[in-house]
Amino acid sequence: MLPTFFKAATTASVVLAALSATVYVVVHYFLGLQHVTCFGGTFGLFGDVSMASKPFIEYQVQRDVAYLFGMTRKLYEMETNFQHIEVYAHRYFGHVLVIDGSLQITERDEVNYHEMTAHIPMAYFPDAKKVLVIGGGDGGALLQLLMHPNVETAHLVDIDMFAMRDMVAAYFPYLHSAYLDPRTRAFAYDGRRWVDEQLEVPENHHSYEVVVLDSTDYGAAESLFTEEFYKQLKNLMATTSILVANVDSPSWNLETVIAVQLLLSKLFKHVYIFHSNQPTFLSGHYSYVFCSDEIHPMKSPIDWNRWAEKKITTYYYNEDVHYASFVLPEFIRSSLLVGSRLKDLPLGEKHPFATRVSL
Repeated sequence: MLPTFFKAATTASVVLAALSATVYVVVHYFLGLQHVTCFGGTFGLFGDVSMASKPFIEYQVQRDVAYLFGMTRKLYEMETNFQHIEVYAHRYFGHVLVIDGSLQITERDEVNYHEMTAHIPMAYFPDAKKVLVIGGGDGGALLQLLMHPNVETAHLVDIDMFAMRDMVAAYFPYLHSAYLDPRTRAFAYDGRRWVDEQLEVPENHHSYEVVVLDSTDYGAAESLFTEEFYKQLKNLMATTSILVANVDSPSWNLETVIAVQLLLSKLFKHVYIFHSNQPTFLSGHYSYVFCSDEIHPMKSPIDWNRWAEKKITTYYYNEDVHYASFVLPEFIRSSLLVGSRLKDLPLGEKHPFATRVSL
């Protein structure tokens, strides 16, 4: 027989699971929400969120999956005109940013995501002068772009920029440093409207070498996910340039990844999906899209000596990860319009893979 302690623990677990299931059914079938947080999140069923180890649950309704984080307390909450912002504290992940019930970044692993969105495109442009981030109000992608000393102008456009800037200043100060860089200009604007207004000035046409679209879940900011928006955005991009945008989990939401590639393939010659490990995102597997008319992710050369000269310290990204991120599992690659292959690499004596990859 189980000891009394384990019996009590088991009973408590069953009760919690039943309560969670009840909330899930209400949210899923009656409210129709995509994500929801509870037990210290949006519902706060257990009272004061400042008490230790309050579970934070994020549901992914499409796949009937929930992730649970034992938060120590809620640090911040604000309802803006555009979104619901929360910041939690976690013993392992540090500060955790949640927007509209969906986990966005944690102090421990935001760097994985932001290094990939920034350094992947920048590696092809060792002398890029002008970069643009649309979304990304947490400053993470902007911070990584600014690590490249060649960047002279960095623009960030986020519809809730003021609220996001103040929040990161208080709870993610190392990311806030991107806002303080003299090369940065930040705009509190709807991304679609900002792009349209910039195109009214002729000298803005074809001026950005790298553009990073760093939004919340794909499709959430509807004006940023239309063919018309991408057409306008492309008019701001230089002839030789790269657009990188976050997409979704290719393991759980492959249909979204397929749709994004199909949409952008109408506008760009080279449209490739790359992926990374993002432990705190639902499924832990995340993807991005690489778009360019002139740059092929595998066939276009990268001057890794120039990269090394910049002495950029990274946590996740390196030259091997760069190429490996474009190599996709078969169930993903075979479903896409086009996928990268290692055999596409122009291997030579000086190539980093030359002595390590056997094709």
